[in-house]
Amino acid sequence: MRKLSRLWLGIESVPGLVAIPAYWDHFCGPDFALIRRHLLPTDDIGAAYPCPRPRDYDCPRRVIDYCDGMFAAICRHPHKLCDTVPLAPGDALAYSLDLPGLLLRMADLLGVRSGSTYTTRPDGVLELGLSTNRATRNQPVFLLAFAHHAAFESALRNLVFSCPTPFVAIAPTGNHLNVELRENLARRQSEFVALEDRVGLSDDGRFAVLESADDREFEPTPVEQRHAVVEKYKTDFSCTDQIIFEDSGVHKTDFYKWIKGKLADKSSKSKRIEETLRSRPKARIRG
Repeated sequence: MRKLSRLWLGIESVPGLVAIPAYWDHFCGPDFALIRRHLLPTDDIGAAYPCPRPRDYDCPRRVIDYCDGMFAAICRHPHKLCDTVPLAPGDALAYSLDLPGLLLRMADLLGVRSGSTYTTRPDGVLELGLSTNRATRNQPVFLLAFAHHAAFESALRNLVFSCPTPFVAIAPTGNHLNVELRENLARRQSEFVALEDRVGLSDDGRFAVLESADDREFEPTPVEQRHAVVEKYKTDFSCTDQIIFEDSGVHKTDFYKWIKGKLADKSSKSKRIEETLRSRPKARIRG
């Protein structure tokens, strides 16, 4: 299993998710092959070609159309510091990343229940579906893939103010997430997931989970401390025993067995209770 840092950073580095193949290769590096099949040709010729050693405002190289079906990437520096690169039409064409198609291959890994397509909002945010993870079950999930921080910040703020329920925000990396945005998410009891921390590549070349919220392992709370832990949780969040065992998805008798140490620590019920007591109570719609 290996992380796909170059892939996720590369996706977040291409403005509008549209670039010529050389730029996709430049940004994604060894992970470029993973998205090649998801690059769709546009009707536009690219304007620039990456430089091997970018120096100043004369970089990058410019794509030239010879009007005979052939193209070239020409160095713009007066002293021609970079070699001219002949380009076939397909190499000069700009390609857009079919991000929905890529994400459909990993919907289960992200814990998202969706249909066969995704919806793109006017601000460029993708609506992926509803979360199937235990802690965020049935919350809407959104993907924010932006090259510029200002666009990411604006889109996330829109979600914070417009989404009527807590939600899950997913982005290729966590590079755009600052303290203020994290606080905004926390106030809405919403979560953030970075793909670079969640999805990697297995030894047999398939996308696989690096970390799953449902798979976190907690050291069992010592039995003699459990009553105090529950009481503190109830005080901190002004909730009741009923809210705790309902959020944990267990019957009240199992909840009280856990408090007394009569429920196996490695059972799924005990793990759900431990997880609940380490998170905020789930939001409830009031009638």
